[in-house]
Amino acid sequence: MKIKIDYRGYDALLQPTDWRYASATLGLLKFLKYYGFDYEILNNCDEKPCGAVYGFDGILYKQEYITEENYLLFAEHHFSKDMTHISILNMLKKEELSDEDVKTVNELLKSKTVLKKVMGKVKFDGANKDEITSLIEKNRLEIIKSIFRYGKNLYSNYCNSNLLLTGENNHCRLTGYSVDEGRKTRFLGFCFSKDSFDSNDIPEFDFIPFAFSNGDMYETYFINNNYSVETLEITSEILSEELGKVEKRDSRTKLLAVLQRVENFINYDVEIIVKSRDNEYYNSLYVRLECLKKLKDLNDNSLNYTIKITNEYEISVECEVYDRCLNNVLLDDLIERMLVHYFEKDVNKSIVKQITENLITINASWKGNLEMKKIANDLGYKANMILLDKDKSKVGIFKRKLTSAFIAHDYDRVMDIMLKLSEYAEMDLSFFVNFFEEPEKNRELMYEFICKLEVPSEDKSNK
Repeated sequence: MKIKIDYRGYDALLQPTDWRYASATLGLLKFLKYYGFDYEILNNCDEKPCGAVYGFDGILYKQEYITEENYLLFAEHHFSKDMTHISILNMLKKEELSDEDVKTVNELLKSKTVLKKVMGKVKFDGANKDEITSLIEKNRLEIIKSIFRYGKNLYSNYCNSNLLLTGENNHCRLTGYSVDEGRKTRFLGFCFSKDSFDSNDIPEFDFIPFAFSNGDMYETYFINNNYSVETLEITSEILSEELGKVEKRDSRTKLLAVLQRVENFINYDVEIIVKSRDNEYYNSLYVRLECLKKLKDLNDNSLNYTIKITNEYEISVECEVYDRCLNNVLLDDLIERMLVHYFEKDVNKSIVKQITENLITINASWKGNLEMKKIANDLGYKANMILLDKDKSKVGIFKRKLTSAFIAHDYDRVMDIMLKLSEYAEMDLSFFVNFFEEPEKNRELMYEFICKLEVPSEDKSNK
């Protein structure tokens, strides 16, 4: 929360009491440090200002620091890669410009509405560098404000663009919290009373975009590590640095890859706030320490595989496993999907088999059934070798029948097929009595056995 204070020359205190105030606190801290403004950390104060919320750290600062010019120039610095006019000015610093450079500058000048307005009919011809530079410098704040306000990965991704640099509003300026004042608002409150709708807003919420990691990513993150202002800052710095090291293109996969090695800066349950450009709201991802340990165990398992469902929709096995790990959800349905996927056309069966085996191992580990899984693995391998030796076509037949019955939860049918397989292969499969006694509890036994039945590529039953 934010309160007015009169303490050692400071007139405002911002405390990270929830994720909005925490992210605003972090963004404000970056702003204060950038300009070298004086501030104090609440936990370092010998005496606490009157009205401070007990149990939370915070920042003491002067409200006068936050001017429109200071804010916009900080936004230009923080998001410099997205500031088109910076790219133009950098190009104009070249001693010699090629025809291609002149063309690029003119394209950039036309790329933003505000730049077209500022330039009017002026075009860059290669000889009027000073004129272009002067127009940009003269209108710099207007240019920054417009680019920052409407950038899809900038302010408008996080807040209502109409509320940039406004005072305290009747409703929160954040995307997903903001209310369209032009529409009927009585439906917001209890018993259709708009007066019963409670929403808070402070100008410092404008600093929230600066708290989220790596703004060039399609999905950005803020770790609500609000034990102290120091932990907020350190966690943010490490997260941004680690995300920058991951070469994966998908933002969520990057995050999950980083979470696999977070023991150095997160060793307790924590909340991660997620903001995707696709969504007009924020999501919360609750990361538990137990799940972080499981994520670390996934390092040795190859999960890089995508199941194409339609031209517009596909499933990333890696993302599915990581998401389920974080949410304490088992992989049974994903394994079943992979068992069925094995028989689809134009799939690399050896890769699908390997990925499925990895999923089974992970699932069994989460269930604590690794020892029983190993026995099922050995029996499946032995059955596969016997069937290949006797009649290769039988492998595909038994695998398909077992998969079909098992996915349908028709355990009587599964038992019947296993008895026939046992008789045909002349091997003891009595171990699977464990499965039939509690089939839902011991599904990984049948997962492992079916997965080990590897259909030869030339087998007609595979098609």
